[in-house]
Amino acid sequence: MKRFISLLLSLFLLSVLVPQVAQAQFGSFGIGDIQNVQVDNLSEQELLNFYRQMQAQGFTIQEVGNIARARGMPASQVSRLTARLNQISTGRDTDSQDRRSLSRTGEDTMLQFDTSLRPLEEELLISELRRLVDERDEEDLIRQLDLILEEGFPVFGAKLFAGSSLSFEPSMNIPTPIDYIFGTDDEVRIDIWGAAEAEYRLIVDPDGNIRIPNIGPVRIGGLKYDDAKERILTNLKRIYSGLNLSEPERGNTFADVSLGNVRSINVSMIGEVRQPGSYTVSSLASVFNMLYAAGGPSRSGTWRGIQIIRGDSVVTEFDLYDLIVHANQRDNIRLKDQDIIRIPPYMNRVRLNGEVKRPGIYEMKDGETLSDLVEFSGGFSEEAYTDRIVLHRKTNIQRSISDVAWPEGGSIEMRNGDEIEIKRILDRYENRVRIEGAVYREGDFELTEGMTLTDLLEKAEGVKPEAYQERGIIFRSQDNLMLESIAFSVRDIVEGNAEDILLKKDDLIRISSLFDLQETFTINVSGAVNNTGRFEYLDGMTLEDAIYLAKGLRDEAAAYRVEVARRVVDEDTRVKVNQIAEVFQFEIDSNFSFRDRDSEFKLQPFDRVFVRTKPNYQRQLTVRIEGEVQFPGEYVLERRDARLTDLIEQAGGLSQYAYPKGASMLRVLEVTSEEVEREDFQHRSNVLAALNLENVNLDRFETINDTTFTPVGIRLDDAIGDPRGLNDLRLQEGDVIRIPRQFQTVRVEGGVLSPVTMRYVPGRGLQSYINSAGGTTDRGQKHRAYIVYANGEVDRVRRFLRIRNNPSVEPGATIIVPEKPASEQMSPQETIALTSAILNTTILLFTVIDRLNRD
Repeated sequence: MKRFISLLLSLFLLSVLVPQVAQAQFGSFGIGDIQNVQVDNLSEQELLNFYRQMQAQGFTIQEVGNIARARGMPASQVSRLTARLNQISTGRDTDSQDRRSLSRTGEDTMLQFDTSLRPLEEELLISELRRLVDERDEEDLIRQLDLILEEGFPVFGAKLFAGSSLSFEPSMNIPTPIDYIFGTDDEVRIDIWGAAEAEYRLIVDPDGNIRIPNIGPVRIGGLKYDDAKERILTNLKRIYSGLNLSEPERGNTFADVSLGNVRSINVSMIGEVRQPGSYTVSSLASVFNMLYAAGGPSRSGTWRGIQIIRGDSVVTEFDLYDLIVHANQRDNIRLKDQDIIRIPPYMNRVRLNGEVKRPGIYEMKDGETLSDLVEFSGGFSEEAYTDRIVLHRKTNIQRSISDVAWPEGGSIEMRNGDEIEIKRILDRYENRVRIEGAVYREGDFELTEGMTLTDLLEKAEGVKPEAYQERGIIFRSQDNLMLESIAFSVRDIVEGNAEDILLKKDDLIRISSLFDLQETFTINVSGAVNNTGRFEYLDGMTLEDAIYLAKGLRDEAAAYRVEVARRVVDEDTRVKVNQIAEVFQFEIDSNFSFRDRDSEFKLQPFDRVFVRTKPNYQRQLTVRIEGEVQFPGEYVLERRDARLTDLIEQAGGLSQYAYPKGASMLRVLEVTSEEVEREDFQHRSNVLAALNLENVNLDRFETINDTTFTPVGIRLDDAIGDPRGLNDLRLQEGDVIRIPRQFQTVRVEGGVLSPVTMRYVPGRGLQSYINSAGGTTDRGQKHRAYIVYANGEVDRVRRFLRIRNNPSVEPGATIIVPEKPASEQMSPQETIALTSAILNTTILLFTVIDRLNRD
């Protein structure tokens, strides 16, 4: 029994302790050891865990970057870390959807599609992608690919309805069609001018009549436009005697009849249509107008036999291919009220892929042939191989494949499910040779019967003077497709002293230049010149030429110290020697002339020319002083060893309101990211540690014009009291010294209940200020509290023999209480799963032990 109780107790402790251990090890790094992290090696989950920990502790991404920089992380790593954290914060690193989707990342577009697609369907997809990309229509690309992934590859013509809308309104800015039939609610406009003037706007009533004043009803319902116009004008002549219908120009009164606002009709869309239903449209609407309004045929609908039903009979069948391919609108009739448009299922569908102008899926009528299909596709492309067209066909039992020659096989009738593939011509030449190198006309040439190497050289207009005459090479493919090289003497071939070589198909002739066979000679000019760099060596080049190519000397150049370093080349290359370079020194006067004949010193390949800088030359170094001095602003250091007190003196001394104990200094930590990349990061880390920057408040880091400043603790009052002493620091370029007024407040922040700025009370201790901020939080670490003084110095709580020694508080100080890292709680499901695994393992272990004891 005791053993069983001990087992349960062990299991309980494991279930409690293991989650805590797992929780502690959940993240592989934290803010405390961030400087040791290689950002590129972090997984997405590790970075996400760190981001959550950072948020729980109240840090921003900028503050994390400052922490990493202050702890010595290289600038390149800091940049990568903040970039990846920004991606997480903006939601760009969230999990992708686990489905077929179009994933767009930056300038890249990746299509994830079902891997079960057959090769022909993949070719169709690639063809469609190529077409859309060539058209540069990004929105259409996204829409079409989404449709492909949702419904499959579109039937030819589907793009016509890609932008269709339910709000269909036909254009009214057209003349009245001569075959238009008037009906109820149509508006008739009658304009009369000349000896008499009048204007009528009349509506056709349900009986088909319009009522003309002083004439009465005139029936025009069911009449075509020309017939209705003639009837109206005949009736108008009864009251307008000046109208002459047979010869209008002989009358003195004129009249015109036109259609005003048209009536609405109701048309129904049924069958395999994308948006079936009843539509109220203008009486001017045609069959195609209605198809466009309804989104066109659905995936399973026909494009070739769309039926228009009027009453009890089919008045016509509309073939969309007639309109799309031949621009034939013969069957695109105008609709009438209560017409029905029915789209039956498709007839025969055929896939056409490869080198045609419009690859895709086509619907074919019974009896239509391969020639019709090629016509629908716009014809072959310029790369099409038509001697063999591959026809895949499904029989009643299995598949079959046929080779079809063009145009002989154009009469083959297409069947439902046929797949036709048009291959590309071979990417090779049947009569090509190529010459390259030191000839006047490089490139491809026609290989004629009996053509020799001499003939090719004549076509290439001969060899150049710099051609290497002793050897040329012909690269030739053998019958087993292995390459062989055939060497020849260029001089002997040109002069006719060697047997000519008969060329073969795909021969490549290469004639090298003398310059191709030797190393490129250069010289290098560096130091105090206007254009440092590497220059091509020229035969006979002198030292004066090199200085000229470098665009002369700069102001700081020590003209009396110009050096040329030359390689030592020993003819006996089998023995190593100690001397590896020979150095020559020269002088140049102010007029850019050399002493004696130094300017004529001949350079050799790979010489390096150095123009030294004057020992005492120094560009102006500037610093800045702000705050309570007589003349704040920017100053130039007068001496190399200028100190704080020297700058105070240059600025006219402190003002009467200055608070020297609170003076602070900012020093340039890094100027540009490029310079940081070249720094010794280990040395930089040691410098930061020496400055105690790990404990500096991150808010005090400042970045101005891509230059990062870090605070440096100074004691200005001690420096003024002891000039040139230990506290009178030497200044560096870019330093910023700030002299504040007398501080009267103290700031408490970090792990306290209410971060606050409060009044400074002399003699009040650190614990009293923390209590005034509400005390520490559950995560606040009071024993690790530290103070950042106004001058940038830092002091912390110390303990000796369990006796706490708190630092003193001064005006302008900031008390910071660090917080423990936020622990991540395991979910109930994780806890249950872990406990269950431990229980199962323990039971199995004790079962094995019990059986062993029995044995």
